Amino acid sequence: MGKYKLRHGSIQVRVLALTLLFTLGVSLVIAIGNMRQMAAEWERTTLLNAEYALQTAATAIHRDIEEVDDLASWCAYNPSMRTYLLTDASNNNQALSMYPTVSAKYSTLRTMQYVQRFVLINAKGRQMVFGTAVTNTVAMTPEVLARIPGYDEEYSGWSCIMRDPMALPSQALDTIPVTRKLTLSGTGREAHICAFVSPALITAALKGFTMPEDSSLLWQMGGRYYGINGNILTEEPLSDIPAEQLDVDMLDDSTEVYSIAAGYDAQLMVRYPIGVHDLYLIEIIPNGPLQRQIPYLSDSLVISLLAILVLGLLLAFLLHRMITPPITALQNRITKISSGDFSFDPAIEWNNELGDIGRGINSMSASVTALMDHRLEDEKQKQDLEYRMLQNQINPHFIYNTLNSIKWMATIQHAPGIAEMVTALSRLLKSVSKSNERLVPLYEEFALLNDYFTIQQYRYGGTITLDVSYIEDEKLNHSCLIPRFTLQPLVENAIFHGIEPKGSAGEVTLRVERDTANGDVLIRLTDDGIGMTAEQAAKALQEPGPEEAAAKYRHVGMWNVHKRLQYSFGEAYGLSIESEPGVGTTVMVRLPGPPAQQ
Repeated sequence: MGKYKLRHGSIQVRVLALTLLFTLGVSLVIAIGNMRQMAAEWERTTLLNAEYALQTAATAIHRDIEEVDDLASWCAYNPSMRTYLLTDASNNNQALSMYPTVSAKYSTLRTMQYVQRFVLINAKGRQMVFGTAVTNTVAMTPEVLARIPGYDEEYSGWSCIMRDPMALPSQALDTIPVTRKLTLSGTGREAHICAFVSPALITAALKGFTMPEDSSLLWQMGGRYYGINGNILTEEPLSDIPAEQLDVDMLDDSTEVYSIAAGYDAQLMVRYPIGVHDLYLIEIIPNGPLQRQIPYLSDSLVISLLAILVLGLLLAFLLHRMITPPITALQNRITKISSGDFSFDPAIEWNNELGDIGRGINSMSASVTALMDHRLEDEKQKQDLEYRMLQNQINPHFIYNTLNSIKWMATIQHAPGIAEMVTALSRLLKSVSKSNERLVPLYEEFALLNDYFTIQQYRYGGTITLDVSYIEDEKLNHSCLIPRFTLQPLVENAIFHGIEPKGSAGEVTLRVERDTANGDVLIRLTDDGIGMTAEQAAKALQEPGPEEAAAKYRHVGMWNVHKRLQYSFGEAYGLSIESEPGVGTTVMVRLPGPPAQQ
């Protein structure tokens, strides 16, 4: 790894180890997942193929079995046939008349070639026989008939494969017996319908049946299992082998899947119902086909695992080469900063995420350097301010003392107006300098306004009057807050820009009231000056430009008061102006009511 050494427990070692472990883990997961996926896909595909093949064959067999059953049912329920079978007459004319009818019905069967014998025995024991093996028949004695399964039952059939009891000893024919007994209530008369069906009816439908190698096909009938080998059905002892039904999602809900035997030799059994008489077609699928594919799959999986591991090693090496150099450079830079070197280092500003960290370190170094410079400058300014504060402490006391001297001289010389003006001015200056509070109680603001108006009254020779009417509520006047010097600029505007240009005496009216809707405090300040247009009133509450700020103090003062109210209480509060040229102007100040009254 060159000059970049790996330390035990370092992040680099952990990254490399985790990369290798991750690669190995991914390889194993992919291998196991692929094996399981291939096994599951093979199993499902094989089961679906088996189900489809069984469905096709079962449909054909079901159709043929129903045709044989329909022939027996026709003989049992056709009125003419039922009369012939259960009549007490013994003449041959009735038999001769029914024989062509039955023969015609029998000859129309598509499955006629599989019906070895079709025997009708009426109540008098008269027999009518049809079938492919009709010439190979022993005498139907009571002993022979007793060997037929279900002969004396109301209905029996499709339950076993046996040797044909009516065949000659030299002809060993396998057959499937189907019997039906008819009775006439109250008479004791009995008739029998017997059909002997060749197993070829089942095997014929399976001639084109395809299945995987080593699979086998079974026929289940009457609780017995028969292996199918060409046209031969051989009974198999499958019921002795343990089977476990599996929960498999098949296309047809009636399809059943079982696992038979166990371990490595376990096999799958797919059973599909024919649809009548509890008959089933079964396919046994061994595990052999998949197992034979494992060696071929293993080679490809081993190659894939090796390729993934090699790529993982290459990825680990590349990660090491990409991460180690910049991390080492950042470590060295942090070491220099800790030793007091805050110089700018462009070498750590790469064009990636680690470069962002490097730029952050350089920015932090610059900020630390600037902070140290500002700290020195602040210390110097602090010393200068302390010196100036010591000097400025003299100025307010000097002004107050001077004003008190003028007031004393005016009193001695009997000039009460001058004394009152000086007193009002002294209180104004003292209010400006004594406190830094932004908000003051309403009563303090009215006191400041009263001192200001006292001075203006003397200036204009008493031609201007101020009429103040406010709510006599001590709690309101002490709890309702207003920004300091809010009313004074409004009264000053009313005098200088409203009344004075009129050239005659004027009056400023100030009313305080409560808004009953929300509890706000409303201060209405009205003058009888020259007024202004609606456009001028709206513009007075807009932020002035540089030229307006320099030329029109009225605009600047109104906007300043309006914004101070909104900054203090929110956008819902501030000033509103109503004015009419030649009539006067009303400025309304909206303040929030005291907290206790909201």
